[in-house]
Amino acid sequence: MKYTILPTGDVWRDGVVCVPATVIQNSLKFASELQLKVLLLLLSENGAAEASFLAERLGKPVTMIEDCLAYWAEEGLLSAQGAMPEPPAESETVTETAPKKAFEALPMPNLTPKDIVRICAETPEIADLLRGAERILASSLSASMKSNLVNMVTYYGLTVPVVLTLLEYYKAQRDAGKNMTMRTLQSMAKEWATDEVTTLEAASDKLQRLENADELWGEVLALCEFDYRKPTATQQKMLTRWLQDFDKEMVFFACNTMKKYNDEDKRSLKTVDNILKEWKRKSFRTPADVKAAPKDGDRRAKKDGKLKRAPSFDIEEIKKKALLNDDYDI
Repeated sequence: MKYTILPTGDVWRDGVVCVPATVIQNSLKFASELQLKVLLLLLSENGAAEASFLAERLGKPVTMIEDCLAYWAEEGLLSAQGAMPEPPAESETVTETAPKKAFEALPMPNLTPKDIVRICAETPEIADLLRGAERILASSLSASMKSNLVNMVTYYGLTVPVVLTLLEYYKAQRDAGKNMTMRTLQSMAKEWATDEVTTLEAASDKLQRLENADELWGEVLALCEFDYRKPTATQQKMLTRWLQDFDKEMVFFACNTMKKYNDEDKRSLKTVDNILKEWKRKSFRTPADVKAAPKDGDRRAKKDGKLKRAPSFDIEEIKKKALLNDDYDI
């Protein structure tokens, strides 16, 4: 049976909210229910609202709303504090690889088809890159994709094998039904250039860390009972850092500690991150280290065998403590 929205009636009395077509085309399958609610409510407020307002309207903690907003910001649908992304530069002549990390100060060139033909003629490895990309994707490349791939070499300074490795990851993610966009691929290329990933070994290590972080993401969400789906780039880096500093047992112990000592409106991945940062500062490596450590007298003092006050890992409280203690790491 086919359904049709009524063109008239009371349903239209309060007006219309426009939704970017990209949300329908690319995000419905991957965004969580809460992320979609946050976006719709934000659009109904003319595209601008405080996280606290959205949290009150939706009956959710501000920390969860901020994570949802970060997701849409990384999807390119909104920006914080009214900041607007810089428009792409006009086509520039590119004859050789840009200096290391020049992309931090200069806008990325917007290459035209004519520019790309010239660069391929001057630099055979770029022509090999585009031919390799077509083999990986099993399709012809759009002008914008060609421009992005060429810039990964001539602008970001990555090698052709590393870029092709990135593209294979992009293809595998899309084949698996994951929300992998060219924008995400470009962000990864920038991060790899910053981290000076120049060899296939280094690229393989990066991808293995991503795979481990993806696995941890699902486990942490289930344990913490958070309603997210796709991690933001910031959350992805945070998960990778956790695995560099601790094993999974310690991460899960931090999640349970967050749930035990914080009310529901204070629970978030940032709170877990604060706990792990504190444990790293104190050189705790195992749950046994945490349990055996002496407690802070002012917050863990006992009365009649019971704690006067349960510990808190609230981010604002940690910030306040940091103001009074220069070596307090947050």
